[in-house]
Amino acid sequence: MPRARPPRLVVTCEHGGNRVPARWRLVLAPARALLETHRGFDPGALELARRLARQLGAPLVAADVTRLLVDLNRHERNRGVFSSFTRALSRDEREQILARWHRPHRERARVAIAREIAKHRFVLHLAIHSFTPMLDGKQRNADLGLLYDPRRVAERAWTGALRDAFASAPAPLRVRFNYPYRGASDGLTRWLRTEFDPRSYAGIELEVNQALVGVRSWRRTQRDLVDAVAAALAPEVGRASTKHGRSR
Repeated sequence: MPRARPPRLVVTCEHGGNRVPARWRLVLAPARALLETHRGFDPGALELARRLARQLGAPLVAADVTRLLVDLNRHERNRGVFSSFTRALSRDEREQILARWHRPHRERARVAIAREIAKHRFVLHLAIHSFTPMLDGKQRNADLGLLYDPRRVAERAWTGALRDAFASAPAPLRVRFNYPYRGASDGLTRWLRTEFDPRSYAGIELEVNQALVGVRSWRRTQRDLVDAVAAALAPEVGRASTKHGRSR
């Protein structure tokens, strides 16, 4: 395992819901049909994030505002932080959105991680996302993606540990590194890497194929994912520790 002493886990979820704040309902009215799709949020991500945090006793920082208003996983200077529906808003309106939704979420994540580092010295941050199984007519051939920065030793080690744990699950899942996106690209974890020393912080995005979400086996898949993360964090007690606390 990467470290003899288990790290402190912190869980975040940036695209947990498709809620439209009342102030912006008229602006996003043309996007109504998209709110229920992967463009509006990450189906299954918040459910899994909550289960991980609850059963592993980890702090959770989650948001449920639709990414069509503002993308909390993008830097505010990234053009993609606003969707095609909000990009044309005035500078003052965009600033209001950033001040109300974007910056507070990222600051809550930063504070939660800093607090745990102060107490436990090392934090493994899992940012939970999901991806559409088909994009631009191309099938995505993985069940899970682990996004990380390969230049950071701890992140390489922890992605390997997580991959091995997922491979040992009762129903093994196809895992790919830096898929379907690159872990060093713009995202919350990339920003947090500039805030924390690599000796105290490892940030990994866990991407779940949405084909696994909402089907009869989804609850079992969540259970297996939680058990696998627990096993990676503390292999000698991981599975035993979740058997008593898991929800059916």
